[in-house]
Amino acid sequence: MDEWDARPRARALVWLEWGAVVLLLVGVAAYVIWKPLDPMADPRAAQALALVQTHVGKSAPTIRQAIDAIVKANQKDDRTPVVGNWTVRADEPKGYLVRVVVRLPGDEKHGWVEWEFLWRVRLSPQTVIPLSRPAVEIMP
Repeated sequence: MDEWDARPRARALVWLEWGAVVLLLVGVAAYVIWKPLDPMADPRAAQALALVQTHVGKSAPTIRQAIDAIVKANQKDDRTPVVGNWTVRADEPKGYLVRVVVRLPGDEKHGWVEWEFLWRVRLSPQTVIPLSRPAVEIMP
């Protein structure tokens, strides 16, 4: 046995190790509880997503096509705009929040601008309510 095995570990170090383990477990539990819904796992969430994506846009036939047009218009030679994942979260007993973030190249060489599109969707009656300014601007 060498000298490291013979000495007991400091009590503070043991508490720090257990604290890190507890924080990790709490973080995993929080992610599992509050993570966005998989729209394909919940038919109502999939319906909410479809309502937003196919809703009439101001400058395009649908909201999804309007966002694609924004991405195409902001294409730069050295940087490509990025459309994030569409997420759906339960909002209230009869509603959902649908969100997508679009990352566009800014005017500066390494600058980016992020636009958050956010809608509240009610399934009965079917309504799509824009909650963010970018979402308002692409809807009639």
